Amino acid sequence: MNFFKKQILGVDLGARTIKGVKLKKGKDGRVSLVGHFFQDLAQLSENFPEKCNRSEVLKATIETQQLSSSHAATAIRDSDVMSLVLSLPPMSDKELAQVVPQEIAEQTQIAIEEHSCDYLVSSAPAEDPNMTLVKAYCVKRDVVFQQMDLLKEAGLKPNSIESEMLAITAMLDFNGYIDRNEVQVVIDLGESHLTSGLIVDGSLALTRSHDVSFGKVNRELRDKCSMSYDEAEKLKLSYDFLSVPEKTVSPVNMVLDDVFTEIFKSIKETLEFYKECRESYGRIDRILLLGGGSQVIRIAAIHETFFKTPTDIVNPFRNIDIFNSTHSESNDEIAQLAPYMGTAVGLALASISLKGAA
Repeated sequence: MNFFKKQILGVDLGARTIKGVKLKKGKDGRVSLVGHFFQDLAQLSENFPEKCNRSEVLKATIETQQLSSSHAATAIRDSDVMSLVLSLPPMSDKELAQVVPQEIAEQTQIAIEEHSCDYLVSSAPAEDPNMTLVKAYCVKRDVVFQQMDLLKEAGLKPNSIESEMLAITAMLDFNGYIDRNEVQVVIDLGESHLTSGLIVDGSLALTRSHDVSFGKVNRELRDKCSMSYDEAEKLKLSYDFLSVPEKTVSPVNMVLDDVFTEIFKSIKETLEFYKECRESYGRIDRILLLGGGSQVIRIAAIHETFFKTPTDIVNPFRNIDIFNSTHSESNDEIAQLAPYMGTAVGLALASISLKGAA
């Protein structure tokens, strides 16, 4: 029963864009979009990314959208989450709750009062049958508090916080992208960072953060070719990396080729890393792409050509009703924003009982 469950506003506080999604489940079991916002900080500040104020933009957006006092969930980068595998003697849940934080503090040198943690007992067998494997996750509390403070300053009521890739995995599962018979890699092609995750047996097994991002394309074009950030964005999205090169390569194309090559090299290294992990069984059956970089022309074809792996671009609203014939203009806007909304949708799904949903 979901009658008294709070609706959660999923808020994705990206380095360049701020996104929000609120969902509702109807009596017919369908989930619909009841509210959303999208703010591109690069379009709001001429000096982006050097000068931008996420806090003020979020606060103004919440006031304009009349979302003040909404219960909200947000996400932190997976690079801020530390994961450990602990080998512990069998013990009760109560004992684990006391021991795990102590073990994390010893191994990470982060005091118990300075970190937040979660854990689960692993299904993988321990090398010693008298021991239990525990997968533990921890994040520094100041990272959590920083995100929570942004929500509070904007007039929202923080409800929960999640890692970006776990929120994305929830979105993928709801929309029917996860095939439990496949080993899949999801890649969030973000502006400030690229993050990937290995999905095995329908669950997120591993994550990895990349040193390069699609925002580097914009910065390099701006610095080396005297372009505005917006001009660089348009050129980035329309550039065909698989096109036949001109006889005389322009400085702009050289920059684009160099950065795209760096991005794909990073992805290649990550795919090879995942294949070597025991969780993947030595294979990758499908690549799933989302984020702003997924809108680069023929990006799925590039991945299939380079990595010889079927590749799909994710639509976070695939199983969510967003279209209303009386608001066609707004619907077109939502459809265009969809690739950017994966994390926000996954966060908003926390308030939806998925039993009976399509």
